[in-house]
Amino acid sequence: MKLRKALTITGLFFIILIVLGELLLPTVVESALESRLSQKFSTPHVDVELSALPRLMLLLGRTDSLSVTVKDGQVGQLRVHEMALSGRKAVLDMSSFTAGRLALEQAEALDLTAMFDENGLREALARKINKADNVEVHITDDNVLVTADTNLLGHKAQLSLVGHIVADDGTLYFDTDQFDIQNSPFGTARLGDSLGRIALVKPEQLPLKMRVVSVDQQEGSVIVRAGEE
Repeated sequence: MKLRKALTITGLFFIILIVLGELLLPTVVESALESRLSQKFSTPHVDVELSALPRLMLLLGRTDSLSVTVKDGQVGQLRVHEMALSGRKAVLDMSSFTAGRLALEQAEALDLTAMFDENGLREALARKINKADNVEVHITDDNVLVTADTNLLGHKAQLSLVGHIVADDGTLYFDTDQFDIQNSPFGTARLGDSLGRIALVKPEQLPLKMRVVSVDQQEGSVIVRAGEE
């Protein structure tokens, strides 16, 4: 009789654990993922939604669907205004996760869309252009105009760059078409595309096997899409 009672209590205890796990586990895992991603992308504005049946599969890092939204986050050299990542059958690397890192072992139908604006690109280019002050960026459908001040041999000169955003071999670049210097000690100089390419986001800075596949320049912003390799 005592054994039957003990087994009944034990069974009820496990049923309660399973029910609580089904109810609370997604929220707990989502919260943990949001914390990891907030560190990774340097922003508190992260929202994660997971689904799995049964939900206890989340303990193994296995999901049926994954959706992540990031706002005002740092990706590579860029601070993106908003980014959305979705995928199916995603499997988290739990050993990395428990160590404070975030990595995917595998996933299906991964799709990432990000938008950055003139201010995000200005910050990235200001770090890349040596000795430049007062960097300004204007994005149009056709090109990107960058202006800045610099000091050449004690003279204040103005830099002017015309370029565009391009995806090449999975990497996102700012591609220089024309580079001019005005009011330098040597007068006005047209240096063509001598500044070359500036890498903004590389494949290794994106989730599992994702690469930048398309770029859409609009007035004041750029929409970037990345997909699986």
